[in-house]
Order: sequence, then structure tokens, then C-alpha cells
Amino acid sequence: MKSGSTLISGLTVAVLAAALVLAGYGAAVAVGGAGGKTISTTTVTSSTNSTASSPYVVTLVIATDSIFNSSAQDQPAYFVLGPNGLQSSAKISLPADRLIKLVIINYDDGNASLEMPNDNVVSGTTNGTIFVASNSNINSSETASGISVEGGETLSSVPLSDVAHTFTVPGLNLNIPVPTSSTVVAYFTVAKGGTYQWLCETSCGDAAMSTVGWMTGSLVAS
Repeated sequence: MKSGSTLISGLTVAVLAAALVLAGYGAAVAVGGAGGKTISTTTVTSSTNSTASSPYVVTLVIATDSIFNSSAQDQPAYFVLGPNGLQSSAKISLPADRLIKLVIINYDDGNASLEMPNDNVVSGTTNGTIFVASNSNINSSETASGISVEGGETLSSVPLSDVAHTFTVPGLNLNIPVPTSSTVVAYFTVAKGGTYQWLCETSCGDAAMSTVGWMTGSLVAS
């Protein structure tokens, strides 16, 4: 069984590589407390994200083996991937009135029941869709001219049996279902600045679901 700190350091290298491929550039976030510990608020920015004409990228990672406490044991959690590694998802800051590119890298291979019957349906994203890449839908091959990259799916919903988590912001009518062992890319815009609650709408762990920085937190648009 791995401790939370060991998990974070162990995942960082793999996550950074995946995020660079799918996101193209780093995330910018503000970080608050999680898991009963206080973390100094930090704003992480990148030169690419400072360009208003390009999408602002936020990369989240879902991992499952963080030790919540001695009684709850392993619980899933969202983390934010910044230039210096994984950080708390208690507070996610992003600009209002700008296109957001959200990348979610999910290491959880187990599905979960949904809190609401339509939580497997995408809402609030550009065109009402998400892009999903997983080991089961990528089928590249080697050709005479090099690798032929194929795979990934653009979806407006995820089969109920495949949903592991969601990233849901009720105040924005935003719902992004996340399939098991997948990477999800979604685009959306927060038209009005403010503070909104984000949460996971699957039954993915009693302690984690109700604890800020694990499966819920705040999204601050300004």
C-alpha cells in the first residue's frame, strides 16, 4: 500500500509525459488545502497560458491509492498537474470568458454507480462532446512512412458501465463523465466570473466524496 506522498512522486513523471502529448502545454492553477492538511496557496502559470488567444489548459489527474486516514484507507482523489508536479485540487483557478481546455488523466480502472441517472451524459462543453483516449480505443500501426496514429473517440455520453468518475460543476451545467483508465479532453468557457463547486457524481468513496481536495472543491473563475 502506497502513501499519498509516494503516490504523487511516483505518478509525476508518467503524468507529465501524458499531459505534454494531449494538452500540448502546462496547466495554471491555484492550490488550497486537502486531506486535513494545510497547503500554502500557490498560483502556477505558464507562458503559453498567458496568451489570451489560445485555450487556457488545466490538467487533472485521478489516482486511487492515497491514504485518507487509518479508518478510511485508500480513497480516490483528483490532483492538479502543474509545472512542478501534482498539487491539491481543493481550489482550481482559471480565467473567465476564455476557452478552457481541460485534460483529465484517469488511473482508476474500476467503474462506479452514478448519483444521478444522466451523469453519464456530457453537458456544458463545446459541441456537447468530449474526446476520450484509452488503451482499448487506440490502434496505431507502423507503415512504410512511419507510425500511423489512429484511435480515440469523440463522445456525447459514456456507457454507464464504463464511468469511473465525473467532473461536474452544477453552477455551470458542466458534466464530464470520465471512463475507466482513460484520458479525457474537453473544452468549455466560463462566461461569468465567480466561485463554483466542482464534484464527482459517482459513488467512488464515502470519505473522498465529501472532502475538499479529494472528490470535490471549488473552481474560481476571474
